[in-house]
Amino acid sequence: MMRKTIYCCLCYLLFLALPVQAQELKVLSFKADESDISAVKFKVEDANGDACALVKVGLALPDATFEGDIVKQEYRDGEYWVYLIDGANWLNIKTKKYLPLRYEFAGVKKLTTYIMQIEKPQTAYEGPTGTVVVTSNVRQADVYVDGEKLSSVTPFDYRGPEGQHTVELRSPGYNDERITIDVKLNQRLRQQVTMKAAGSFQIDGISYEMINVSGTGSFLMGSPESIDKTYTVTGLRSFRIGKTEVTQALWQAVMGSNPSMNQGPELPVENVSWDDCQEFISKLNEQQGTHFRLPTEAEWEYAARAAGATRAEDFAGSRSADDVANASGRTLPVGSRKPNALGICDMSGNVAEWCDDWWQSYASKQNTTARKTSFFRVVRGGSYADGDKQSRDHLRCYFRGKQKPADAKPTTGLRLAQDM
Repeated sequence: MMRKTIYCCLCYLLFLALPVQAQELKVLSFKADESDISAVKFKVEDANGDACALVKVGLALPDATFEGDIVKQEYRDGEYWVYLIDGANWLNIKTKKYLPLRYEFAGVKKLTTYIMQIEKPQTAYEGPTGTVVVTSNVRQADVYVDGEKLSSVTPFDYRGPEGQHTVELRSPGYNDERITIDVKLNQRLRQQVTMKAAGSFQIDGISYEMINVSGTGSFLMGSPESIDKTYTVTGLRSFRIGKTEVTQALWQAVMGSNPSMNQGPELPVENVSWDDCQEFISKLNEQQGTHFRLPTEAEWEYAARAAGATRAEDFAGSRSADDVANASGRTLPVGSRKPNALGICDMSGNVAEWCDDWWQSYASKQNTTARKTSFFRVVRGGSYADGDKQSRDHLRCYFRGKQKPADAKPTTGLRLAQDM
């Protein structure tokens, strides 16, 4: 009788332990991210004045606390930023809902950013499962599966029952993206979800994608090699710019006509004046309820140089025009050539692009007392007609063209921009 009682008690205790074991967090990955400079940009020092390492913990829970050699922790944009002293090699994670998690790692290095991805247990279903790894071009994105938020970062491993499930990704500055995944038992599949910047739209099945561009305190336009030399732009705000030039199909959908000399729906619209572009944008904004515009000259060059990160690249995405520029003597479908580091295409060649600004020399821009008059609007990027040696410089990021706003040329088109 005693043995039977003990046996029953043990079974009962094991039964109680099962859900507890299922309530453990799991570290999916922990690694340094050399491309993330947050530890330097948002530097924190310890009591001795030494710089810390930064661990970004992807955990979609508002009540997590951390223990270890911690100098500071904060919750930012769906993840925890935990600053550790140089050489720290462990971290405890505590939450109200799950068992404490202790994770040990090699000593972290100061001024280095580390990414720790945490998986929350999925306990609602205990039968046979399959796995779908959800990846995205946006790392800091909330992941919802069948309406439940399961993560704040990608990639994310979803393990669940066989069949179709709805996955939705949400992130500030991007349109929400929803897809259906098909889970296969005992299989591990991958599903890419590409998030498009807010402002991306579709008309009659014709898509136009925007790219987010972060602003900067100051930005050096131009080049010492150019006629106008350089000009320092200050206080450039974040903005959005078109991934590609406006196509003839989109122009036709908005305007009901196609003025281009070299016609094709996926080719960039051309033979349009600055005034024509203003009419197009006005009608587009009325149709979409948006506020598109032409980019300023500063925005255009900043985007062409991938947010100012590629000053060594003469052309938009490469040091060689042959890699990124279309100067073949005819227009090509938008996006035919390699994009720059921000994913923006055709900022060297294909068609030159109208900017919003009146043309002025950089010297006039710097002289705040000078009278600002001009008969020309700025045109940037060069075109398909700039393949010969004499005009190849027109394809460079810093080259400044100009054109009368009422003039339309078969070498000039446009790209949309928008405030963020």
